[in-house]
Amino acid sequence: MATITIRDESTGLGHEDRMFTLEIPSESMTVRELIRERVYQEVDDYNRAAREQTESPRFFGLVQPEKHEAELNEPLRAKESRKTRELDWKKQFEVAIDAYEHNQFIVLVGDEQTTSLDQKIELTPSTEVVFLRLVMLVGG
Repeated sequence: MATITIRDESTGLGHEDRMFTLEIPSESMTVRELIRERVYQEVDDYNRAAREQTESPRFFGLVQPEKHEAELNEPLRAKESRKTRELDWKKQFEVAIDAYEHNQFIVLVGDEQTTSLDQKIELTPSTEVVFLRLVMLVGG
């Protein structure tokens, strides 16, 4: 098992870059497997925090939950009981794969952009992986 550094960036204004580490089971994997490891870990972290807190934690994920899932997790009225529903990592993974395939984000490993989900990548503790969200321009 190795630990790599992940950095989230965006081409949009007002987006905060985020950096964290991720434990991976293998030093050689596909881009799809890397995305799966990342999504699984961030959803697991969120669900664990949601079980331990009275307030719903903020979800810092590669992709945000689909609209209906996000609505289920919206804060309830103050007098009502507060129970956060857990996110489904498999649904989040499907959304992330779709986002990658539709160029909503790109993955850079070291200094090189990945080109497909099935591309094999080599990861070491010194490897930095950047997930760059692409924000579409409005207007013309």
